Amino acid sequence: MILPTVLGDIMTKQCTKCKNIKDSSLFYRNKYRTDGRQSHCKVCHNEVTMAWRKANPDKYSKYNCTPRRNKAMKLKSKLRSRQHRLDMSERYIRDILTMHSDLKHEDIPSDLVELHKANLALKRELGLTKKIKGRRRT
Repeated sequence: MILPTVLGDIMTKQCTKCKNIKDSSLFYRNKYRTDGRQSHCKVCHNEVTMAWRKANPDKYSKYNCTPRRNKAMKLKSKLRSRQHRLDMSERYIRDILTMHSDLKHEDIPSDLVELHKANLALKRELGLTKKIKGRRRT
């Protein structure tokens, strides 16, 4: 067992696969380990994962296409989209502006995005837009 060490104020750990000493932030988290990190670094972990996926395509596709996983992914996407709407993120505004046109996100100037954001905020304040579920009025 290789324990993490502290070099200055940086916590380091040795990868059990490539044997390199790396910053502990380069290891995935694992709450069951004593130091809270995986035994191999993210790079090595990703290599092992990709090799397994290539060696076992039937198992990987079976796991990846389960209805439970699809439902969870759809819910996560829906929540992320809702958060973009609530925050009026730049991505959300650009999506609105490109929805019914051939424009791409890069084609829209930042000034237009800011104007549309201000316009949308004003419409929301006046109550001229659809209600967003879970949005609090202050």
